[in-house]
Amino acid sequence: MRRVNIAIAGLGRVGSQFLEALLSVNAEGVKVIAVAEPREDLESVSLVKSKGIAYFRDAGDMLRSLEDSIDVLFELTGNAVTRTELYEILSQSGNRKTVIVPEPVAFLIWNLIVEGKHAYPK
Repeated sequence: MRRVNIAIAGLGRVGSQFLEALLSVNAEGVKVIAVAEPREDLESVSLVKSKGIAYFRDAGDMLRSLEDSIDVLFELTGNAVTRTELYEILSQSGNRKTVIVPEPVAFLIWNLIVEGKHAYPK
């Protein structure tokens, strides 16, 4: 069975709830393998660590370290500079496997996961 390895950059209001929604899905073909969040004191960071998911303070370091182990990287930082840096890292490394997904697509996936039962975090 093919597995999609997911990483999340940014565990603020949107990212932390998106992480919880992804972790609540019981799908063998989807696995959150890493997150990046500079604020280590967040509850969502503690959750990640307790689940054995790789934690990075910097999204660029995460992408460089895991190279093409990441299939889908949800960029939920809300920071245009970070987004640009991530695309540059992909370009410079020749990584053609990892797809960076912006927040509007995360919104779509959120709606599919929670089936309209929860409002998307703002």
